[in-house]
Amino acid sequence: MNTTEVFGEAVDAVYEIKISRGDKMNALTDAMYGSLVEHFLFAEANSEVKVIYLRSDNAHFSAGNDLADFLENEFNVDSNVINFLRTLAGLKKPLVCAIGGAAVGIGTTLLLHCDLVYASLDTKFSMPFIKLGLTPEGGSSLLLRQRCGTAKANDWLLTGRTFLAEEALSAGLVNGLCDDTESTWNEARNTAKQLTKKSSRVLNETKALLKSEHIDEVIRIMGKEAKVFAESLETEEAKAAFKAFLKR
Repeated sequence: MNTTEVFGEAVDAVYEIKISRGDKMNALTDAMYGSLVEHFLFAEANSEVKVIYLRSDNAHFSAGNDLADFLENEFNVDSNVINFLRTLAGLKKPLVCAIGGAAVGIGTTLLLHCDLVYASLDTKFSMPFIKLGLTPEGGSSLLLRQRCGTAKANDWLLTGRTFLAEEALSAGLVNGLCDDTESTWNEARNTAKQLTKKSSRVLNETKALLKSEHIDEVIRIMGKEAKVFAESLETEEAKAAFKAFLKR
């Protein structure tokens, strides 16, 4: 299932995963979700890897789902995208992420499962599910509230508006800002390298202490979200919104 649009490389004790579909602003396809899962599982199983580092290889992080591809694949609780989110939520090793440009839909919600996130100043975030007649995914209905507060979660999810890097930092969605894409990649990579100097056991146990108490609840909410999301996909409102989007 590995695609040429997702590739990974172990550099010392860091496993670096890159999303590479620049002509589509790194919009994610079903095959790409499957490939991302393979890379995550490989990194988790590799005893020489201490830290996972996720980024794109171009100016945009991800424009979210490739909607044309998404509509061609049946969506259910066993879909590649849901498996991707479950895998992300269950990672035992620390996950560092660097983002810039577009971070749309799942390009934002996946950040809630990352341990450290660095963004460039030009990053534009949005979770426009409501504009497509859809509901939140990826555990965001729970995690966004926990991480950024109810007011921000309500604002971002009920309006679907775009917000900028400074707002994301002040709300706690990201850990730090950098001037541009290159410096963001370097900051995240250097942080990942610094983490590899720590004990693997202590790194993983610390992450488990931070997250394990909530993981069952996160997985439960993700399943509930997927069910409501699937129901929303069948509505005339969503079908009309998708049709209008694809015509643009």
